[in-house]
Amino acid sequence: MGEGIKTNCIGCIACSILTVAVVIISVAAIIDGYHEVVEGHVGVYFRFGALQEGITEPGVHMRQAFVTRTRHVLIRPEEERLNTLEAITKDGIEITFQGIGVLSRTRKDKVVVLIKKFGMDFKKVLIYDRIREDLRIFCANKTIDQVYNEEFLEIVEAVKRDVEDQIIRLGNGGVEILNLVIPKPDIPQDIALNYKQVKVQWTEQLVAKQQKITEEIK
Repeated sequence: MGEGIKTNCIGCIACSILTVAVVIISVAAIIDGYHEVVEGHVGVYFRFGALQEGITEPGVHMRQAFVTRTRHVLIRPEEERLNTLEAITKDGIEITFQGIGVLSRTRKDKVVVLIKKFGMDFKKVLIYDRIREDLRIFCANKTIDQVYNEEFLEIVEAVKRDVEDQIIRLGNGGVEILNLVIPKPDIPQDIALNYKQVKVQWTEQLVAKQQKITEEIK
């Protein structure tokens, strides 16, 4: 009889351990599966490392525990400042662009396709790297005077148009450039001094011309 009681006790202990284990695993599964997608983003899912179809909207969601991971993708407008860009003009002058700003937005319905093709950092591939490349090409085909003076106001439109064409061709229009800002480049000091002197001379000539007109009226 003693052996029977002992067996029953062992069985009860085993059952209790099993019950506790099940509870612990269940709680862990709930905690791991519970997640929140914040406003302005959508959620994408990787199961066993493979990107899943479909996205989730902002709010609270559940996913398959332990094997599924969530990544958030920003879909509202995002502003990015590019790192300093060095370029060389057609006549061999080295110039530097600082503070290039890009305002862009990702189309919600294209998120999964973009990630599959370009990875999570798809904006870098489709927008930021393309802007840097196109700006270098623009400068390489223009003289310093064209880049800094004559055609400076055309740079933004030329670069933006070409990048947008590549986005349509490569990314199926999945991201949009809402605004692009390209400040005047930094140029060698001797060339900058020449431009300053020319501007001073032009101003002096303009003032002299105006004074002459005023005297003639008197």
